[in-house]
Amino acid sequence: MDDRDGPEFGPSGYLPERAAKRARKIVLRAPLGLQWVIASVAAGVVVLVAGIWFLQVRDSAPPDPFVAVGSIDQLPATRYDPDLDALIVAVTGRVRAFASAQDVDYCAASNRLESVDGSGIWSLTGRGLDGTPSLDEHPTLVTGGVLYVDPTRTVPAPPPDGEPATRGCS
Repeated sequence: MDDRDGPEFGPSGYLPERAAKRARKIVLRAPLGLQWVIASVAAGVVVLVAGIWFLQVRDSAPPDPFVAVGSIDQLPATRYDPDLDALIVAVTGRVRAFASAQDVDYCAASNRLESVDGSGIWSLTGRGLDGTPSLDEHPTLVTGGVLYVDPTRTVPAPPPDGEPATRGCS
């Protein structure tokens, strides 16, 4: 071996000769001990227990202050719930609960929310249209096909959209 080839880093039988000379790779020279087998089995058991726990609790009811409203399959497009003082809107696969919106109904012709007395128009997200103030929203959660609403909190309403909008229902 020439001095130009560089120093020798251990036996070259573990790696190709060029890699062994450059010593760029780590070579395990001894078998792994029993502790590695035990650690991998323990990690697998932890993942299995966590998965079983998740599958058991995923359909359980959320904690207070969430209140059960009803089954998603039986909800109409809009329904005012006086106990929660919330308008429940179940249109286009998303369920929302708007605070203090008792005189609002869904209009299929415009695909919007409209006040019964004609004073306001909202998008399905609660954004006010045509200068109407937007609707505050309660947090909702669907678990096991049941809708839950947190009536103690409201999410701030988005800013209203000032562009003109026409009513679809009268």
